[in-house]
Amino acid sequence: MVRLAWHFDLHTPGYVPVNTCADFKGMARALKAAGVEEIICFAKCHFGYAYYPTRVGTVHPRLKGDLFGGVVTACRKTGLKVLAYVSFGLDGQAGRKHIEWQRHWEGTPVIAEDSNVFLQVCPFSPYTEELMLPQIEELINFYRPDGFFFDTMSALAACRCLWCRQAFQKEFGQEIPEKENSALFPLFGRWRHDRGIALLQRISEFIQARLPGSLVGFNQIGSLPYPEPMPPAVTVLTLDPPTPGPQSLQLATNAAYAVTADRPADIMPTIFNQGWGDWSLAPLTRMEQAAATVWSHGARLYLGDRLRPEGCLDRQTLVALKFIKKVKRQFSQAAPENGSEPKPDVLILHTPEVAYGDDYRYFATVQGRERVWSLIGGSHRLLLEAGVNTAVVAESFLKDHLDKAGLVILPELTSLKETTASLLQEFVENGGCLLSAGCLPRIDGQTTEWAGLLVEEELWQDHLYLPAWPEDQQGLPVLVRGKCNRLKLAGAETVLPAIPAFEARAGQRYGWGIGPACLQPSPYPVLTRYLAGRGEIWHLAVPIFSDYYRHGNWQQLLWMKGLLQRLPVTFRVRAEAIGGNIEVLLREKENTWWVFLVNHAGEEIFGVTAPVWARTVGPVPPRKVSLKLFRDGRRPVRVSQGKRTLPFSFAGGTASLSLQVKRVWEVLRIDW
Repeated sequence: MVRLAWHFDLHTPGYVPVNTCADFKGMARALKAAGVEEIICFAKCHFGYAYYPTRVGTVHPRLKGDLFGGVVTACRKTGLKVLAYVSFGLDGQAGRKHIEWQRHWEGTPVIAEDSNVFLQVCPFSPYTEELMLPQIEELINFYRPDGFFFDTMSALAACRCLWCRQAFQKEFGQEIPEKENSALFPLFGRWRHDRGIALLQRISEFIQARLPGSLVGFNQIGSLPYPEPMPPAVTVLTLDPPTPGPQSLQLATNAAYAVTADRPADIMPTIFNQGWGDWSLAPLTRMEQAAATVWSHGARLYLGDRLRPEGCLDRQTLVALKFIKKVKRQFSQAAPENGSEPKPDVLILHTPEVAYGDDYRYFATVQGRERVWSLIGGSHRLLLEAGVNTAVVAESFLKDHLDKAGLVILPELTSLKETTASLLQEFVENGGCLLSAGCLPRIDGQTTEWAGLLVEEELWQDHLYLPAWPEDQQGLPVLVRGKCNRLKLAGAETVLPAIPAFEARAGQRYGWGIGPACLQPSPYPVLTRYLAGRGEIWHLAVPIFSDYYRHGNWQQLLWMKGLLQRLPVTFRVRAEAIGGNIEVLLREKENTWWVFLVNHAGEEIFGVTAPVWARTVGPVPPRKVSLKLFRDGRRPVRVSQGKRTLPFSFAGGTASLSLQVKRVWEVLRIDW
């Protein structure tokens, strides 16, 4: 379960000497000693330079010998797998020599006098046939690598090169739209999507035909921004989260998605303090947070690093390897046995609509990625901090995981497939619980009565207040920002009424701020419940997940904890921590549970403007955690932490215990 791999960047300008003082044997020994099982080594970088004596591409001008081949040979002798890194969407040399191959959206291709540049190339130009595929075949014939890692997937972004314009004109008889607000842009987005996925399949099949059983992955494809099944010949997924922002929590969301994927998934954080653009080592505490987060979910940690141009490991790498070796050993001693299965209590549903839009206009765009993090990142973060055991599942894989969870979250989804709606309906009727927020999704693009509600199309408010729960000692209404429409009951019942701002209309402000809450609630519901078979559908009319992602309102966290207590869901494990930031996860094998507690606290964010950088210098702030365990009303035989037995109370079929999480992670074992 505790698996470690290493990625080495080597984008090196042509004037820099390369491979002049190589130590491949020492590199392989150090990696093997640290428990690394696989590495990615550069065959071709963003500059378009090859790090081996290519006959097809452009050899790095100051390469001495064969760096890629030397790494492959040394690592093979120690049992390490080596994947060939091939830059897919950036190739400075190809873009300079063939200006017409460049991918461009606005303006014209770049005429670069400097040979040391990153230039975007379009894979739908002759670039793929004349350079990409021949170079892949050359690498296979020369080295027989264990597989290929392709980067970067900007290759699938919008392009108006000659070949794209001709292809679009041929298929639709029209020019590619120049503006993203064009009526043709959805058609253009779907067209880009379909031929992009087909190209990935073609390249993957090309490799598998020549190197059967090899590992093939495209950076980020199949990850959160691309939530759909990948072509069969793509054998591994690489989830490469943003390097700015809260690293620990972003990794948690990616890992929560990886655990439900249909094939092996790697999570790739860097070892550097400011991501790929830095050579300063990240605080070791932050590295441990990354490792614990990924391993707790059962994904493989693929640490991102850089190889020195001389062909040897840097001192930063040696420090990181030594540290991760220690963490890996400690985690392995506490981790579950092989064969344990993740058992999430809550599933957050992720759909292509979130990433691509209802009409695919956002496919492979910045807007699409922002939507993913706002909805999926926001919902996962709020539920994580509320102390529930949560996974994220793509719509295509929902059927395979529904039997594990008691609650499914629809995080402000605007549409669902008919097949998905039927699955969810069956899930609810058999006793499951569904919570939708923000809007009621259309089914196959059609508006329909759902969850016993009708929604007025006209915008009502752009922020509302939620009534406080009775146990809230302050009793203050909770503000949620975002578009809100009136709900009409059509079989559902009101749980809580909406409280608008005092005398406010949508789009109006008190100065530039939001007005105070009305002293009395409105006649319109904000939280409803609908009975269906043996289960229930709850709907919250405010976009709480996206608002929590942007603002982290502490009142929303307390309010969500109160809502979760009222839902008809039996949580197998709950973790209550003052201040949040404790992630709880459960894995099971027969009569044994392993409960993971990951401390995401202590991250400091620096930077006045984007990007902002995170650091966890450590030690992490300790958290007092109240843990509740439920398994069919049974009493645990033993609850242990390492060799130490932990005391617990047992009442009403639930085991309760308290503990201090003083470090980055803890693993508890529960024998039933």
